[in-house]
Parts: sequence; C-alpha cells; structure tokens
Amino acid sequence: MTSRHGTRDLLAVLIVAVLVDVALCVYSIYVRDGAVRRKLRRLKMREERLLAVFDAHPVPMYVVDRETMRFLAVNAAAVRQYGYDEDKFLALTLRDIRPQEDIGRFEQYMQRLEPVSQQGRTMAGVWRHQRSDGSVLRVDISHHSLTFLGRPAIFVLADDVTAQISAEAEAQRSTQMLETVIDHIPQRIFWKDRESRYLGCNMAFALDAGLAYPEQVIGKTDDDLAWHPYADALRRQDRAVIASGVPRMNVEAEFTLGELHKTIVSSKLPLLDGEDRVIGVLGSYTDTTDRKRADFALRLQSRALDASVNAIVITGPGASGHLIEYANPAFKRITGYDPADVIGRDCRLLQRDDHDQEGLVAIRTALAANREVSAVLRNYRKDGQLFWNQLLIAPVPEPDGRTTHHIGIINDVTELIRYQEQLEYQANYDSLTLLPNRNLLRHRLQQALVAAKRRGRGLAVVFIDLDGFKNVNDSLGHSVGDELLYVLAERLARCAGPGDTVARHGGDEFVILIPDTADEDALIAWMERARSAISEPVLIGRTELYVGCSMGASVYPQDGDNAETLLKKADIAMYRAKDVGRNTYQFFMPEMNASANARMNVERRLRRALRDGELRLHYQPLVSLRDGRIVGLEALVRWHDPEMGIVSPGEFIPVAEESGLIGPLSEWVLREACRQNKAWQDDGLPPARVSVNVSATVFVQRDIPKLVTGVLHETGLDAIWLELELTESALMRNAEEALSMMNELNALGVGLAVDDFGTGYSSLSYLKRLPVDRLKIDRSFVSDIGRSGDNETITSAVITLAHSLDLKVTAEGVETSAQLEFLRERACDEMQGFFFAAPLPGEQIPALLQAGSAYVGQFSPA
Repeated sequence: MTSRHGTRDLLAVLIVAVLVDVALCVYSIYVRDGAVRRKLRRLKMREERLLAVFDAHPVPMYVVDRETMRFLAVNAAAVRQYGYDEDKFLALTLRDIRPQEDIGRFEQYMQRLEPVSQQGRTMAGVWRHQRSDGSVLRVDISHHSLTFLGRPAIFVLADDVTAQISAEAEAQRSTQMLETVIDHIPQRIFWKDRESRYLGCNMAFALDAGLAYPEQVIGKTDDDLAWHPYADALRRQDRAVIASGVPRMNVEAEFTLGELHKTIVSSKLPLLDGEDRVIGVLGSYTDTTDRKRADFALRLQSRALDASVNAIVITGPGASGHLIEYANPAFKRITGYDPADVIGRDCRLLQRDDHDQEGLVAIRTALAANREVSAVLRNYRKDGQLFWNQLLIAPVPEPDGRTTHHIGIINDVTELIRYQEQLEYQANYDSLTLLPNRNLLRHRLQQALVAAKRRGRGLAVVFIDLDGFKNVNDSLGHSVGDELLYVLAERLARCAGPGDTVARHGGDEFVILIPDTADEDALIAWMERARSAISEPVLIGRTELYVGCSMGASVYPQDGDNAETLLKKADIAMYRAKDVGRNTYQFFMPEMNASANARMNVERRLRRALRDGELRLHYQPLVSLRDGRIVGLEALVRWHDPEMGIVSPGEFIPVAEESGLIGPLSEWVLREACRQNKAWQDDGLPPARVSVNVSATVFVQRDIPKLVTGVLHETGLDAIWLELELTESALMRNAEEALSMMNELNALGVGLAVDDFGTGYSSLSYLKRLPVDRLKIDRSFVSDIGRSGDNETITSAVITLAHSLDLKVTAEGVETSAQLEFLRERACDEMQGFFFAAPLPGEQIPALLQAGSAYVGQFSPA
C-alpha cells in the first residue's frame, strides 16, 4: 500500500502541472502569437504523453466535479474496474457507483470535506463501490483537490482491495479458529523462547498454571510458575530440546504431589527461525493420571468379566435382532458354545425353538420400555441339554439417551430349579409311596369341587385305613412295613381311573378322590375292587403278609360341599367300618356324626379329667401259685366322670392313643402307682412290687429311663418294687432301641415283663437278649384252657420256653379252678384274675397285704 500511495502522489502532481501549463499556454496565445503557438505545440505533446500515462496507469483514477460530483475524466483501469464504458462513465456521478445503503455515509463525508484551497492529499479509507453488474467491491480511496477545465474538481485514486481484504479476513478467521482449537483441546500447549520466557499458551495450560487467561503467561518464566505442579518435569525437557534441537515425543514422566501420584506424557518441538536456528520450544503435555487409573479400572473390570462365574454377553443392534458382540469365558462353561462361535449371532440361539415361555414375554415388554428385566428361561446347551437360566438384561444408554447395546448376565440356576422342584414335589408327594400327599389331595379336591359345581356333577371321597398293618410294623419292623405300604399304594393306583387321585393321607391311611361319580353302584364296585386288591397276599422277602382295609365314603353334594367336610365324613365312615368288623366299607350316614361327636366328647372330658384329678388307680393282685401269697399288684387306671359316671378303659384308652393323651396319662399312672406303693410301705405293710403298663406309643416316643428315674427319685420308691409291663409290639417295633432302653432300666433295678406274650410276632433271638424278668401269658390263651387243645399247647410251650430262659411266668385272666389246676401242673409261677380278686380301689389293698393271701375257694398251696 505504501508504494501505491507514492505512485498516486507523483501522478497527481504531473497531472496538475499539465493542467497549469495548458492554462498558461492559452493565456500566452493572446499575448504572444508565434512564440505561444510553438510552446503550445510542445505543451500539447507533453499533455498527450501525460494523458497516455493517466490512461494506461493500472490504478483506477478519475476526476469529478466538486459540486455536481459528475465524472469529468476516467482512465482505462477505472473503466475495467467498474464495467462502464467511458461515455457512460462521464454521465454518472460518484453517488451512482455507491450502494444505496452507503449514500448517507458518503453525503456526510462530503459535507465534512475541507475547501479546495485548504485541501491537500487526503486518505479517505476503504469504501464500498458498486459495479455496473451490481456486484460490490471494496476500494482504497485517496484524493486531491484541483481545478479542471476551469472548475473545482477532485482527483481520485480508487484501488480495488477486495481480494486483499478477503484474504486478510480469511487469515484472521483461520488464526481465530486455530486459537480456538488450541484453547479447547485437552492437551496443555505452550511455546517459549530460548530464555524460557513464555510466548504464549492455550487455556488448558493457563488453568493448570492458575491463570485466568492465556495472555497472562506471556513474558513469564518457569521460575514465575514454580508452583505449577509439572514445572520441574517440563523445564528439564524444554532445556534438552533447546540445547539439542531434537524433538522429544511422547515422553512419560511420573512424580508425586503430596499424597497423589501423577503421570504426564509430553511432546516437545524446537521453534526455528528462517535460517533453521533454534529460537525456542513448542511443547504440549497431557495429565494421564486419570486415564491410567481409568485404564487400570477398565482392565480390572475386564478381568472381572473374564473371571465371573456367570456368563456375560454384550449385544448390539443388527438387521436380525440383538447380535452378540462379546461373551466371557464362563459362557462356554455354561452353554457349551465357544465365545468366538457366537459373535455376530442372535442371542436367542440358546432358546432354540422353545419360544413359548412366560419369561420371554416379560423380556420383550422390558426391552420395549427400555428398562432392566430379570426372568427365568429354559435354555439349551450346544449338545441340546436343557438348563435353566436366570437372565438379567440391562440397557447400555448412549450419552444422548439412546440405547444401542444390552448386557446380559446368564446365571445357571438348574440345580436351584431342581431343588425347588424337589421341594415342591416333597411338599405335594409322599416320599415313600410317591403318591400325592394330603397337601396336594386337598388342592385337587378343591379344584374338583369347583368343576363339579360348574358342571352339576358329583364326586366321591374314599378314606382307607389298613387293617392289621400295625402288627406288621410292630413285629417285623418299619422297613418291612414301608415295603408293604409301597406295594399296596401301587395296587390302589392301578385301581384308580385316569382322573382319580390316590393319595397317602398319613401312616397307613389313603384317600381316593373320584370325580364325576355317576351313582352309588359304581362307587361300590370300585371299593370292592380296591378291597380285593389289598387283600391279596404280599410277599416281602420270604414272608407272606396279609392285610385288609376299612373304607369309608362321602359323596358330593349330599354329604358336603367343601373339602374339609367331605374328608371328615369319609373318615367318620371309615371308623364305622372298623367298628362293624373291619375289612369292609361304609357310606357316611348322618347318625355316624353322633359316634364321631361322642369320640370328641370323650377326648374333651379326658383332658379335663387329667387336669382336675378325676382318674383313680385300681390294683389287681398277682398271686404266687407256690404258696398263695400276694407278690405284686398291677395298677389299672379307672375314670369316674362327674357327667357320665364310670367310663370303661376300653372307651377312653383308644381315644387317649389317638389324641396323644396317652403320654400324660401313662406318666400320671406311673407316678401315682409309685407314690401309693411307697406310702403303703411307709405304713408298715408287707412290700409288694407294683406293675405299670407302658403303651407302645409311649415307649417309642418318650425317654422311659429318664422318666422312671425322675419318678423314683420324686416318690422315694426303691426300684426293685417297680415293674414295667411292655407289649411285644412295643419291643419289636424297634428292637435295638428297645434293647438299649431296657438295659438302662435293668441297670436301675426296675423289673421288666413282656405283656400279652404270644399275641404278636416275637423274635426269640431278641427275646433271649432282652433283660426281662417274666412273661405274661395273654388271657386269650388262658380262657380257652379246657376247651381248646391248641391254646393249652401254646400255654404249656410258653411256660417251658420261659423257664428255659430263666424267666418267671404270669398267667392273666384266671377265672376257674380248672385253669388254676392246669397252670399249677405246668409249674406256672404267678397268676392273676377274677378267681382271686377283681381290680380293687387303693383303700382296699392294705387289708389284703396285711392278710398276705388273696386266694378264694378250694385253693390249697402246692
């Protein structure tokens, strides 16, 4: 621009000189004729040369009238620049080459323009002009005032600077863009001279240095920024680059700031001048501490994924659905598929064709709602084996909230499902017979009732109890009893129809649910078929067993409309079948309720009797057949009910067994018998042993040695004066346990007797091992003496067997002299029965003990 302005000034001076010369020449024409003409010719030639220079000059120039602003002269460059021919140009004014919006500014400028006499060269600055085609250009204007053709005029140079301005603007934009980029990149960037004075930096570096703006770093040295966390590490690198002129790229440095461990990565380039001399350094660094921590955390997370016991997959979108992009090593262990083999495959491959699953519906719903979901699915391993999968799916959102990927966690819960199924099976099925248990029975019965009510059909409930099963259990043991139950359960199941339910209700009780029962005859036919199947012999090992069954039936709707009522009435009918002789069946009749209610009433009153002390003991003497002396007393419980009077033991003992009251009742009898016997001894009466019956239920369920020890200690009775009578069934139910408890009792000094011997299934090998003192022959054998040769033979054999084992023998139920003589002849040791005395109240016993004998009639001691 400076050289162009110089050319403009020179040209303007020449043109002004020409114009002055022309004016002088005209004047000379009138003064000197010949000389003037010669000079005029010279001036004209000079003018033409100057006009040629004016017209050929590359800078657009023109002369305008001062007042009208009309163009008076334009050069060729101006014509080319504005696009007007010369004639058109000379018809225009300065206003015509300006955009309309700039005319106001132009008018103001012209008003401020100084008078011609005072005006020299003026630099007017850059203006916008308009070409003939309407395009706008920018021109750098300078002008001089002059007189042209006798009028005040302005000589103007209009240099086109449009391209220059555009280039400068573009350079400025590029510079600003570069500065913006540098300021916003995360790396810290700086540049400084050889003396380590900072020439500039970006915003990230300034903020690290504690400065508000990058300009604040200019002129500072490293010493000024000594507090900068990375100053020492940066200074050493900068000096090395300046000294060597060799770049240092991606240099990692570690150092500690207080308790923090820091890591930076820096790069340095030498700043060179035009002659490749190092004049400074351009550097950048990045604090990689957080990134390294993040990388370490990522490695830990990756390791955790690889080490997870659960299979983990990551899926991404694909044309055919959610495609697997990652699978951890556990995926192969659980599914059998190698992770590399499933990449790019649809994640539903594990379901194969099993798409009708409730869990899949929940998954689809959750995916549509873009939320997490957990569901249990049936999946299939590579070899086709089924496994249960508890699948958790979690969406992975993008920063803009869109979800493109999902994480799936596969947890093999096959064992858990199987365990739950096992628990469910155990909750609903009997483990021995594999039949439905009472829980499932009630559920099915309730469902059958709903269906029966809806269709207007009937249904029947049959309650079955095995007859004689207790003897099998007591004599042959529970293992044989269990095998028998399993066989009978199979037989009942074969008797059932497709829609029937055969359930084990507990113990040796079964319940059969028969829906859509047509009539009573069909039900009777079914029960006859079931009774016949059960009555068939069962061979277990080498033992052939026979049992029967008692059955009771209730029918919907006449006997009830709910499960509890129908089961209760079928149970009542079954007990009625037992009462009328067993191995038969009974339909529920309304009058049966009275019997059931009576049984419940007995239980209620028996509980009150135990609580209020309504029970009493009677004692039946045991007499020695050798000399007729009373050697013992059997304690027998009696009940005088304030409401009903005397209640037979045959009426309330079974109720006590069924209701669980036999335990408290037996304990009361034991304690009272020991207390009374000790009281008689304290009164000076001849001592006699007292015998107490222990039921099989009490013997199995209670710790008898502990109970007896406590009672003897409490009452003060010596153990030798107490004898416990145990039935064969109690001893053989669990012979080994019985042997252990009897040894403990024998060690205490308590006498032991086997009651009702011969009515059960005794094992002679166990009998030999048992520490018993005597056998008691059951009254059923004694009562037939003189009438049944078989029973006499059995009685004789029992006495002989007992004596061979060094055991005493007591015969029960002796009522006639013939029975007495038979027993004496076979050396029976003791007997008891109405022939001597009936069971007597406790207050009558002292007289008998005092007399020392209890025989009546024609008895004479042997």
